[in-house]
Amino acid sequence: MSALKPITRPAAPADVRDALFVIPGRAGGLRASIRGQVLELAEPDPVHRLAPTPDDLFVASIASGLAWAARRVLRDHGLPDDVSVTAEWRRVASPQSLADVSMTVTVPETAEAARDALEDVLAERLAARSLDEPTHVQLRCAG
Repeated sequence: MSALKPITRPAAPADVRDALFVIPGRAGGLRASIRGQVLELAEPDPVHRLAPTPDDLFVASIASGLAWAARRVLRDHGLPDDVSVTAEWRRVASPQSLADVSMTVTVPETAEAARDALEDVLAERLAARSLDEPTHVQLRCAG
C-alpha cells in the first residue's frame, strides 16, 4: 500500500459535450478538427502505406489517454512525469476488429512510490475498456 495521500479531483460535468468534425482535406485525405486542433489524415492505401489507419488512431488514443493519466498522477505526487507508452496489437480480418491489444506504461523508477495510484488510474481509463477484449495494461517503473 502506498503511503501517499489520495488525490481528489473535481468531477467533470456530466452534461459537457465535445464535437469532432471530419471534413475533406488535402490530396484526397481528410481533416479531423477537435476543439480547434486539426489532424491531417491521409487515406491508408497502397499510395500512403505509412498513413495511420483508423484502428491505429484508436490505439493511439488509448495510449495517449494512459500517458496523460499517468502524468497527472506523477505530477500530483511531485514526481518526475517522464512517461512513455508502448502499444502492440493485431488486426483480425473477420469480423474486422482489433485483438490482443497490449500496452506498457513506463514511468521513472522513482514512481514506484505511487504504483498503487498509477495502477488505479490506468485501470479506470474509458478508452482502454472500450474494446470487446480487455486491453492488457502493464505498468513498468524503470530508471
